Amino acid sequence: MNFFVDAVSLGLVGFGFVLLLVAYYVHQQTARFSQRIAQLYELNQQVGQDALDFFEQAWPILEKAGILSLQAQIDWFGEQRFEGFGQKHAKANYRNILLERDDMRFELQFDLPKYRGERSSWLSLIVTTFSQILQQDLDHKHAEILASQKRLERYQMFVQHEVKNIAQFIQLLSEQVECIDNDQDKLKLFNRLQSTLPVMALRASNTIQQMKQPLQEFFADDSVDLNILIEEVLYMYQLQADLTGGASVRIARPVLLEVFKNLLGNYRDHPGGDCRLSIKVQSQGEEGALVEIQSCLDGRLEPLKSERLFEPFWTTSESGMGLGLFLTRELLKQVGSEIAFHQHDQQLNFELKLNNLPALS
Repeated sequence: MNFFVDAVSLGLVGFGFVLLLVAYYVHQQTARFSQRIAQLYELNQQVGQDALDFFEQAWPILEKAGILSLQAQIDWFGEQRFEGFGQKHAKANYRNILLERDDMRFELQFDLPKYRGERSSWLSLIVTTFSQILQQDLDHKHAEILASQKRLERYQMFVQHEVKNIAQFIQLLSEQVECIDNDQDKLKLFNRLQSTLPVMALRASNTIQQMKQPLQEFFADDSVDLNILIEEVLYMYQLQADLTGGASVRIARPVLLEVFKNLLGNYRDHPGGDCRLSIKVQSQGEEGALVEIQSCLDGRLEPLKSERLFEPFWTTSESGMGLGLFLTRELLKQVGSEIAFHQHDQQLNFELKLNNLPALS
């Protein structure tokens, strides 16, 4: 009887010890996964809620959490690339997630161990947290762009307000002129206009300056000599380049001028490596022209993140706003043309496909 009691007691002690180990293991796993989630949020704050930086730097945290690999197809403002971390496993559980907002898109594939129970749930929570943070960063970038558009809209409202003020001034002046019937009142009006007209003239001049590019100029179909225009921009920015070939295109000159100012302005603000800037212009007959701008990467600088080039408000220049290449692509879209970027080792190439606009007449 005593032997039976001792055996039961020993069994209960062993069972209690096993429960204690299980509880300790669950506690440790919970603490480990909670720490990984906290690290993801902390990293996102460190990179300033930047989606690409967060994605590129989050893998060590995901790997420590137990994720086997992460594959991603990224489309970032027209630039595409594939990124992979870890090693793919044929027997892993796959989880595919699509995140997108306007011109930003991530197609993600996670390889997860075939866990069951609580560990599987925790891994799923890690993946969900990572994806939600990344989606929030896309939404944050979208909100930044919208805020900038709102600022532009407010600026347009300012111009409209100025036009309204000038029109009201002219209307009031006309009414006063109609009411004057003696020389004394005419002299008072003349003296008042001497002080107010210069101010209104200046406001009118500033307003007109902002409205100088009418829509018909934007879609003008006059032939433009690309070589002359490019040489003008090179001289403007004091850049040296080997310009070869030649072609003319039917695209509005103000649009082309803005495109090449934005594009070549980057070479002024970010000097290249030892190789000389090369620009090749090739006629495509009635279709238009191809322009290829070649340079090389300065070996002293960090590798170029090509997917960032056309992202609005991203820049490595202290004086730049990060809008040049973004606006270049948007302008070319408006006139049915394209720009692409290619990088091979240290060689950097911009390729512009300039399509002739159809004749308006």
